[in-house]
Amino acid sequence: MNHLKKKVRTYGDWLSRWRCLPVGAWIHAAEQYQKGDFQTAATLYKEGLLSHPNSPAKLNALLDLAHCLFRLRRFEEAENYLRQATVVAPHERESYVRLARLQLWLGHDTEAVWTMRVCIQRVSADPELAALFITAVVESGANSATVNEAQELLAGLHCDHGFPRLEVARTRLALLAEESATSRDTLSKLASIDRGPFEAVVAFAEVLLKEGKLAYARHHLHRALVVAPEHPKVLRLLAQSYLSQGIFFEPEYAVQLAQKACQATAWRGVHEMLVLAQAYIAASDNAAALLVASRAKDVAARLIGVYPEVARIEQMLQSSAPGSQM
Repeated sequence: MNHLKKKVRTYGDWLSRWRCLPVGAWIHAAEQYQKGDFQTAATLYKEGLLSHPNSPAKLNALLDLAHCLFRLRRFEEAENYLRQATVVAPHERESYVRLARLQLWLGHDTEAVWTMRVCIQRVSADPELAALFITAVVESGANSATVNEAQELLAGLHCDHGFPRLEVARTRLALLAEESATSRDTLSKLASIDRGPFEAVVAFAEVLLKEGKLAYARHHLHRALVVAPEHPKVLRLLAQSYLSQGIFFEPEYAVQLAQKACQATAWRGVHEMLVLAQAYIAASDNAAALLVASRAKDVAARLIGVYPEVARIEQMLQSSAPGSQM
């Protein structure tokens, strides 16, 4: 009886929200989604999309399906369904936000710039969208044109300082454009706040790595790992910290961390594979380095934009070739 009441209530809620007949597959999918059975949920969401391609609830189904696929590390499928969502509802911001976050997770930063640029053209810019766009600009290596575009977006955005992620993005953009000590200090303060913005912690750790302050960098990276233990960029930066010559040089440990980073991107992260190749070379495993570098080069060739890592991958392929001297 309780099961029947629950079913009636669920169907009633559906009719009230969507004003159409319920899609049984999606209702069951949502139940499995809540239980964490993402494989079953994904199958059910796909069944519903095939049987009800014009349902008013299609957008929500696409977003939930993409999340299931993300959790299953089926990133290419997740990206395809999120792109479908932007076509189904071109003025719905959530589709673009999720797509850009997925692209940033994979390190496909130039693609994230394009995603957020289209989003901001179709949806009024707000602090979250601005923060995502600026983050993508900074992560992509930021040429002068995109830096100017990000600065113009900031100048036209009217909001107070109550959005930590936007403050982090603003500070990182200033640091990139000006390399000022003030911006570095601001980022340091944001990163040092107890339970402060995750993005600030990772960004400041990256600054510390470039400055050669490995112990401090690792401190912040371990803080970030507590929050996101499978975050590919955090794992990659931590691996890099073990590739610097000196007392911290531990190439075998760098290999382990870089492998985890690659797995977290399902071997689609160019940055992560590049660091793994470097780690293999440092560990004198040139054959493995060649294999990973080749794979990274193939992935980079399919992405939009220019990835400076490609030239370094070419150098690795040459230096790892049989008969070359390391």
